[in-house]
Amino acid sequence: MRAAIYSRFSTDLQSDRSIEDQVALCRRFAERNGYVVTATFDDRARSGASVFGRDGLARMMEMARARGVDVIVVEALDRLSRDMADLAGIHKQLEFLGIEIVAVNGGRVDTAAIGIHGLVGQMQREEGARKVRRGMQGVVRDGRHAGGRAFGYRPVSGKPGELEIVPEEAAIIQRIFREYRSGVSPRTIAAKLNSEGVPPPRGQRWNGSTINGNRQRGHGILQNPLYVGRNIWNRVRMVKDPSTGRRVSRVNPESEWLTSDAPHLRIVDQETFDAVRGRKESRGGAHAAHAPRSKRLLSGLLRCGGCGGGMTIIGRDRSGPRIQCSTHRESKACDNGARYYVEKIERLVVDALRIQLASPTLIKEYVEAYREERRQAEAGARRDRARIERGLADANAAIKRLVDALAKGVISEEDVAERMVELRADKEKFTAELTLAGHTTNVIELRPQAVERFRENMEALAAIVAKDGEISLDLAEPFHALVESVVVNPRRAGEEYEVSINGHLASLIGSDASSMTLVAEEGLEPPTRGL
Repeated sequence: MRAAIYSRFSTDLQSDRSIEDQVALCRRFAERNGYVVTATFDDRARSGASVFGRDGLARMMEMARARGVDVIVVEALDRLSRDMADLAGIHKQLEFLGIEIVAVNGGRVDTAAIGIHGLVGQMQREEGARKVRRGMQGVVRDGRHAGGRAFGYRPVSGKPGELEIVPEEAAIIQRIFREYRSGVSPRTIAAKLNSEGVPPPRGQRWNGSTINGNRQRGHGILQNPLYVGRNIWNRVRMVKDPSTGRRVSRVNPESEWLTSDAPHLRIVDQETFDAVRGRKESRGGAHAAHAPRSKRLLSGLLRCGGCGGGMTIIGRDRSGPRIQCSTHRESKACDNGARYYVEKIERLVVDALRIQLASPTLIKEYVEAYREERRQAEAGARRDRARIERGLADANAAIKRLVDALAKGVISEEDVAERMVELRADKEKFTAELTLAGHTTNVIELRPQAVERFRENMEALAAIVAKDGEISLDLAEPFHALVESVVVNPRRAGEEYEVSINGHLASLIGSDASSMTLVAEEGLEPPTRGL
């Protein structure tokens, strides 16, 4: 019988040697029972609480579905899973395929064994988690810190759970509290710190959100009670989403919080802390963050020409809603502080595209340019297929590492967010290139009728934008599919708007540049040519 060996060690063991020991034990068992070992699979430092993120298990199941093995050998059933449902699911799939599971410490596995071992494994895992929580409660009661980084403090060497104040960082914290209490906004404070080159708690720069934080979760400089010598633990709990295997945080009720005094960690006096909290409560509404926001045609597409960051709505006046660079607004790290009327940008973009697509000659040129670009893209992608596959594999591996680190609680969602956006963009780029590289035809057909439908959509969009109406998904989706971004270039007060459209539409309409630039002076219509 062909046998595959599966081994795993969990994150609490942290020993690569455990894999080799398991494999050696399973090989001896296979030899005694006349099995021929044809493959080995393993997952190193992977919890048995979920099947997600376990590449070894996934490859083994793929081999099983391909009928490449007759029996699975494991040291014990908890190596496969410590979750009842997951273990039962694995057994059910293998049983359907006619593949046996044999445990060195238990023999052939049947439904009864799956039920018993699955229950015991899950109970042991949950009891282990309860013991860890009890230990952390003891740490908090002793006045020590239960984990997590806190700006202004560093661990005391040789004394687990004990922190000490970092004087340089404490001075920054005191300054932030002092300036906010005097009326300075968090965004202005962040801008000053960035201009002075003060290192932030994490990331590359200070943001208003770094200072504002979240009161329920205790995040942010102004919300952290540790700065007044009060250590609060168990504000949030981590739960695993069974559909994805990812751990997500949930806020616990205040009755479950555990609080202890830590006067030696006080950085800010109580009176200042209370004054800051009072100011925050007087300025923000309980449901302000959940206020509905209108969906506009260019939502998600607008980019600042100064830094490449997003643009955000900052309010409206008699002439309509206005936008501003979100990086400038949050941290002043971008010099582009100009404000723009979003409706004017919408009209500029839509009117220019309508004019460009109005001519049958231009539509013909558009289709021909599209076909030629796709021919060139396919040829280049085929030549670079190996590079594309390596890039895609690297992006997938990096995403997996980030997700695993987040699931283990090693890093926070804030740490993951910015890097994840870059990695997903890389993955989408490589996936698109790989798709092109796999085509056997030389041309991706684009018919003039399709462009004509897009032109008709642009006419409808123009009418809606002119009336400031609600954009339907039927019209917005084709627009977003062809327009990657709309870059709003910096300007001084009174200067004309200069906007660049990036994406498929830009280079295919007939522009010589990689993007189509629109310029509109106050009160003038957008130009019809020379874009």
